[in-house]
Amino acid sequence: MAKKKEEVKVLNIESAIKHMKIYIEGDGDLILNKMSNAAKRVLDKTEPDVFKKNPNKWEHLITSVHWEKTPQIADSYHDCDEEMMTDLLKNNRPCITSFGLKQSFGQAIVRNKIDNYRTNFDVALNVIPTNGLIPIQFDSWSPEERFMDPQKGSPVKVWLNHFHNWSAAFQVDYFDHVYTQDMLINFINLAGFGLGIGSGRSSGYGRYHIVKVEG
Repeated sequence: MAKKKEEVKVLNIESAIKHMKIYIEGDGDLILNKMSNAAKRVLDKTEPDVFKKNPNKWEHLITSVHWEKTPQIADSYHDCDEEMMTDLLKNNRPCITSFGLKQSFGQAIVRNKIDNYRTNFDVALNVIPTNGLIPIQFDSWSPEERFMDPQKGSPVKVWLNHFHNWSAAFQVDYFDHVYTQDMLINFINLAGFGLGIGSGRSSGYGRYHIVKVEG
């Protein structure tokens, strides 16, 4: 006689998810420097010597930032100029990534010896929007000119975006079956204190702390 098939109980995940809105403030400059369009042309070898010739610093500065609203870059990258950057800083918003934030939270758990692995954390928390962009507020901006050593060849000139007195807010969806809300808040503060976000973190840039939690 065939055994009676047992009913499978479906977990109502939605009812178990909790939400927090986290407000952070920077403890120093935030440097945003994703791969610029010029760097991409070097990588795909369409213009391998762009940094050795006469690079357009405004193209590098503009396209090395994630913007909340995708800027309409002119057909020719040479049309990127100071006026375009001024308009973007006034009418658009630079962003950090939710992916980068979550990565740093998980790293803080392991590096502070709270857990040997980040596996439990990765399945317990999401930064919303998942793999999306989180706009920042800032008081002022300045470019930094720097020479960097590529893997091959002589140093090349690059420009970095510095944002001063910055802040951001993002939503966190989480389960508290492994880590409590207070523990998760502490993980985020640990990440802000010791790791930060953006570029130049090994030099202390991008550090932050939580100023308010809702939820």
